[in-house]
Amino acid sequence: MRVSHPRTLAEAEALIATGAQAVVGGTGHQFRLSQGQTRPDHLVNIGPILPNGINGLTIGAGTSLEDIRHAGLPLLSQACRDVGAPNIRRLATLGGNIGFGAGCLIPALLALDAELNTTRGPRPLRDHLRDPKGLILSMTLRPLERSIWRKIGLRAAFTPAMIVSAGTLASQDGRITDLRLSVGGGIVAPQRLTEVETWLIGQVLTKVDMTDLETRVFAAIDAPSCAFRSAGYRKRVAAKVISHGLLGPDLKTHCPKTLRPSPTPPPALTALSRQGGGDRWHTRPDMPAKVRGALPYLTDVRAPGMLVGRILRAAHPHAEILRIDTRQAEALPGVHAVVTHRDITGLNGFGIVFQDQPALCADKVRYTGDPVAAVAAIDAQVAEAALALIEVEYAPLPDVTDPEMALMPGAARVHDSGNLVSEIAHAKGDLTEGWAKAVHVVEDTYVTPRQMHGFMETEGGWAAPDGPQHNGILVCAGGQHGARDRLQLSRILDLPEDKIRVISSPTGGAFGGKDELTVQPVLALLARKSGRAVRLHLSRAESVQAGIKRNPMRIRMKTGCDATGRLVAQEVDVVADCGAYASLSPGVLETAMEHAAGPYVIENIQTRGRLAYTNNGTCGAFRGFGANQMSYAIECQMDRLAAKAMLDPVAIRRLNMRVPGSPGFLSQRVAPSERLLEMLNAASSSPLWSARETNPDEIIGTGMALNYQGNGLGTLPEDEAEFALRLKGGKIEVLCGLDEMGQGLIASLHAETSTRLGVARDDSRAVFGDTGTAPDSGSTTASRGGYVVWRGIKETAPAFETELLSQAGAKLGLPPAELRLVPGGIGARRANTPTPLLRFDSMADSATFTTQFSFPKSDYTKGNARFMFAFAATLARVAVNRISGQVRVLDLEMHTAAGPVIDMASYLGQMEGGLIQGLGFTLTEDMLMQDGRPVTVNFDSYMMPTVRDVPNTMRITALEDLDPGDPYGPRGAGELGIGAVTPAIANAVFDAIGRWPVVAPFAPESLLDVIAFSEAEAQT
Repeated sequence: MRVSHPRTLAEAEALIATGAQAVVGGTGHQFRLSQGQTRPDHLVNIGPILPNGINGLTIGAGTSLEDIRHAGLPLLSQACRDVGAPNIRRLATLGGNIGFGAGCLIPALLALDAELNTTRGPRPLRDHLRDPKGLILSMTLRPLERSIWRKIGLRAAFTPAMIVSAGTLASQDGRITDLRLSVGGGIVAPQRLTEVETWLIGQVLTKVDMTDLETRVFAAIDAPSCAFRSAGYRKRVAAKVISHGLLGPDLKTHCPKTLRPSPTPPPALTALSRQGGGDRWHTRPDMPAKVRGALPYLTDVRAPGMLVGRILRAAHPHAEILRIDTRQAEALPGVHAVVTHRDITGLNGFGIVFQDQPALCADKVRYTGDPVAAVAAIDAQVAEAALALIEVEYAPLPDVTDPEMALMPGAARVHDSGNLVSEIAHAKGDLTEGWAKAVHVVEDTYVTPRQMHGFMETEGGWAAPDGPQHNGILVCAGGQHGARDRLQLSRILDLPEDKIRVISSPTGGAFGGKDELTVQPVLALLARKSGRAVRLHLSRAESVQAGIKRNPMRIRMKTGCDATGRLVAQEVDVVADCGAYASLSPGVLETAMEHAAGPYVIENIQTRGRLAYTNNGTCGAFRGFGANQMSYAIECQMDRLAAKAMLDPVAIRRLNMRVPGSPGFLSQRVAPSERLLEMLNAASSSPLWSARETNPDEIIGTGMALNYQGNGLGTLPEDEAEFALRLKGGKIEVLCGLDEMGQGLIASLHAETSTRLGVARDDSRAVFGDTGTAPDSGSTTASRGGYVVWRGIKETAPAFETELLSQAGAKLGLPPAELRLVPGGIGARRANTPTPLLRFDSMADSATFTTQFSFPKSDYTKGNARFMFAFAATLARVAVNRISGQVRVLDLEMHTAAGPVIDMASYLGQMEGGLIQGLGFTLTEDMLMQDGRPVTVNFDSYMMPTVRDVPNTMRITALEDLDPGDPYGPRGAGELGIGAVTPAIANAVFDAIGRWPVVAPFAPESLLDVIAFSEAEAQT
């Protein structure tokens, strides 16, 4: 792409006349590229030659939006606040925003009746928008005495506009004398609402009928629909913004819909915070480098001679492959390797549960992320050029995009075996008898989204030949179980495992999305064929297209209780979207179905879950692992039945709570230290149940939900762990094969070593995430990491300590019984201060003390059941906006019971991170698919929560005690945070507006319908 830098405006216009594209700050240009638009051949940088600065109400076209934001200009400065983040506003310019054509500021400028000064002379902005001529040099604003402004996006900030509304108004003696109303933003073309202006001018503001005004504004707006919001929603919201802006909010009284619980004294809880942590708060060892951006990840590795890899993805969601021709790509100078399925000498298939996913597709593609071929070249440009030269001939097949339709007779088959991946059924009691007892029944279908993990580091890494004769392979790519990755690679490469070394840490985020193989097979194939090191790092768009996502589910749940509120019957039917390949989706469905009754006793129950192959990408492990989807349904059902039985949310849960020590849902034995009642008591006494004032255009509500989260892989999968301790080079090395992916593994290893041995945290060195140096500790998933760390150190510490004391005693001439480990080394047991007599760096390396153990399991083998559980109560206070229907979470409170907290900062990070990830699942995140292709390609249209979406307060507590004699130590905390936030928010929405949202993310348009219906009903 050519970039010109003209010195004069005339030179710039001449270049633009030849077809070159003008660019100022480049933000609009980057946005277009992110949306997949064709890269222009020629750019003309006009930024340096445009006027820049603000003189009264005249603004140079080259002035940055950030400068305007702080200039105190009528309406426009306020509008600039809502356009992008500060770093975007520092680049973006006012002229560029207009030139972009869909800039969010254009409605404000129309309302300000902006006059442009262009290279063709002065022109009204309205005329320029209809027929752009010349370069914009500056513009002059013509404000009126009052203004209206509102940008409605997909989240609180940093969002594309769904619609922008603006207006300016002048009046005399209460009568409108001048008025300009406009809308635009995003796909809504900028437009003045002249008919409405004409109707309003001359009227007395206080006598304008709000309903009449909104009807006229709605009719006047020309707005399209898109995958995210309908035309009707856009027009309706803009009408409300304008009517409320002109006439003021339509104040209506609100009464909470949920009965308030009677507070019960809570147990002794540990409040988790940096401020209150005291001596228990420690900065994580890897955190300073991460904050500075200095920690090297595996995708950061560069070395002389390293090749660049690229993958050719499927051109269709579902098609047969008729021919693959790579000859032109292989002949391209700079290409060192091209691989296809023909280069696979072992099993062309991988998958943690079923090996149904090809490393490189041979005869069929099943989603657009399927890899068909890959290249390794001297640089990215050559690699991409080589991909374009690979010829693939397809025969398209019918797309399978609806999981329920996929299970119908006659549906096109994604796999030869059919589209039913797995089915899980369970029944207990007599449903007929149960329904006969039911006085209150609630039945609904809860729909959950295809959530994206959204890790900062997309899938990637590097691989290189390894070993004395380069007959092995080193694969370095972020993952969650290096030993299992090695096993799967050995099958694909037909290579013994001892010839393969996998380094899988540090990983820049995973949340389950890197539990399965990602780029490792392609990297290994390219490195072996080229004989060179090869790196490969997916772009965000490619990660969106190819990466694993959360399984969308449709959960039909029918639940009944008697007149007192006691549960008597329940039916559950689940259909889950597997995507193209199984990965861990069968396990996700298993976990969901095991949590179908939550922590409640239901004597008569029948459940069925089905998992369907589709061409909708591929799905699998994600934090919560199916339990959070099911908790959404069951916890909403509990509140709905409470409302029917005239009970408060705590009372109905207390009435139906499982008894500690009783069998689990599948009649399995479960671990001691159940703390559900304590969590319920903590929830009952929360201050969030009290009233709170908010903005006049919002309605407040409070809700709660319980979380009953199973730990570990269950009774059926193998769940073993190895662990080791040794003294080496003056440091206590803690050898653990788990992966550090941001959750705090390193901090936990240091913390537990310090607690168990009495040494300082920095006396330890963690060795992890490398099959060449660390033992196989199992997968970093299923909330099992905390237990593995605790158990591994508990088992290895005694013998390790004995050896160190014996070695120190011999060196100091003292009996080992008179010594102990202290920070920095070995000290006297009876000394008042823990001062080392012998420092660790003065001691010889010790032997390696190893242990191997199984994660605790139950005795149930008819299905996959959990033995250990963690517990929590989540409360949410929300504000539902009367204008937009959007939900703002004001406060989140979470009480947790997962045993002793190993490291406070890591534990708190897991809880807060899980809550916010759950907030995204609930309100904004869904990777929409159309015809088997993702609608979104980047984070500009996939709405993860940002700092502006975080609640005003988040309060987290921990109940750390265990039952006397409980031998199982800390429970897993990784998934606890996300488990109950969705139903807590849903129950809070009911408290605000009187209806439970059953489709996540909650649709603002649906909530607006509920508000309108409720307000209309209140007036009749």
